[in-house]
Amino acid sequence: MMERQTAQDDHTEDAGLSQLEVSGLECIRQDIILFQDISFKLQSGDLLQVDGLNGSGKSSLLRILAGLMQQNAGKISWQRKEISTCRYEYQQELSYIGHLNGVKDALTALENLRVMVALAGSKPEFPLSKALDQIELVGMESIPLSRMSAGQKRRVALARLFITKAAIWLLDEPFTSLDASGKLVIERLIAEHCACGGIIIFSTHQPMEIKDCSIMHIHLGKK
Repeated sequence: MMERQTAQDDHTEDAGLSQLEVSGLECIRQDIILFQDISFKLQSGDLLQVDGLNGSGKSSLLRILAGLMQQNAGKISWQRKEISTCRYEYQQELSYIGHLNGVKDALTALENLRVMVALAGSKPEFPLSKALDQIELVGMESIPLSRMSAGQKRRVALARLFITKAAIWLLDEPFTSLDASGKLVIERLIAEHCACGGIIIFSTHQPMEIKDCSIMHIHLGKK
């Protein structure tokens, strides 16, 4: 059972800010309490890292926040409304990248992004090729993923962050398979999203420093 951990924000309340609030969240799987009494409040520009050993519930927490799993107790609120009452609105503001890339090896990078756009049900903010430029895959738009490295496939998966207007990014081990240069690219994009007023919750086993961006932490499991 974990100790209670709360990430508190130091912002002044502002009705114009995006706000995600979690209160008393609990997750039980196979009669094992992964975590309980998790509470935090995030506003525009906030970056929260979920820490903990393997099996402590980091992925489960992110999946619950993404609406892919149901918590056993507690509530999640977006813009001061519980998400059960505004689920569509909340999902439109959300982009989730899990352990698995969710891409098709038989398709090209650009075709994969087109599938992602279709599934999201929204028009991209800019040409899809620009999303690949953002993650430094220029000139690889027409290459099947079967011919790409694991790190390049991960970059294609992360490119979906830039084809929607999602305010909230939920990133489960975003640096998986990335080399040092790829990690720097994603760190830069994370910093830019926060600077533009986005909210990011992520888990990672790798040390990370984001320039001009303070990282809050919440720890799952016993210290």
